[in-house]
Amino acid sequence: MTMNAPRPNLAALFFLAALGTQLGAHTAAQDSGGATPSVTEVFARSLGAMKPIDDYRGEFVKRERIEDELKTEKMSFKFARPFKVYLKYIDPNPGQEVLYVRGTNKNRIKAHKGSFPDITVNLSPYGRQAMKDSHQPIMTFGVERQIRIMANIHRKAVESGVETYTVSDGGVLFGEPVWKIETRLPSSGRTVIAKDDENLWELATRVGQDMYVILHHNDDIDSPKDIDEGDPVFVPDHYASRFEYLIGKKNYMPLKETSWDHKGRIYEQYEYPKLDLSPGLTDKDFDPDNDEYDF
Repeated sequence: MTMNAPRPNLAALFFLAALGTQLGAHTAAQDSGGATPSVTEVFARSLGAMKPIDDYRGEFVKRERIEDELKTEKMSFKFARPFKVYLKYIDPNPGQEVLYVRGTNKNRIKAHKGSFPDITVNLSPYGRQAMKDSHQPIMTFGVERQIRIMANIHRKAVESGVETYTVSDGGVLFGEPVWKIETRLPSSGRTVIAKDDENLWELATRVGQDMYVILHHNDDIDSPKDIDEGDPVFVPDHYASRFEYLIGKKNYMPLKETSWDHKGRIYEQYEYPKLDLSPGLTDKDFDPDNDEYDF
């Protein structure tokens, strides 16, 4: 089945454009210890800070609830525009490497597991093997993408009239003072009927909700292909019922994000313990023939 490209969300684009116009508002006052910024200002400054950054590297810790288990993965990474990602796992599966460069390798992931039998394979980003123990395909990786997701979740809450976001001092994380953004959202949703020859990825695109969020809240659906025409599918109105973001005060990078599902359990948690902006990565850093890699 051919994947449909997501349709542009004009409301979201206008919202993000409005965020950009607020970049720098009250910056001098805030840097000198002035008033706490609004949620919109924090996201605007985050997006503005990312605009001139073409590459970065660091460590990434991912915790995602897969069925009833919260699984943790730690990896080092490299990222460069327009979209190049290299991952090397630290724990579990030390030595496992993943490489994805949009527009090359037939837009497939190149990967090997780093242990015997160690075979390099090319995978569809949406395939079962590539998506194993992951909520999102690799094309959603990156700091800017994460900021835009946070901003869009906020936009939808505002449009729904349930916006209850707060910003406060979050103390220090990874040696940097942070802002803490918190919110709780209703656990509401609606039932959608699956169309003919439609998988869950396509249904998610049609209704404007994340695929794994839908999968997580439908216990009778085992995989994105496990729906048939006429099946009722519960679609949550919001990505999660509670969020907490910790955003660096110095450079407005998202250092930690936690979300809880509608049962009050941690659903996702992402951390950047190390983040090196604009280190000057080159094509060699995303070349599978790099002598430092084991593809």
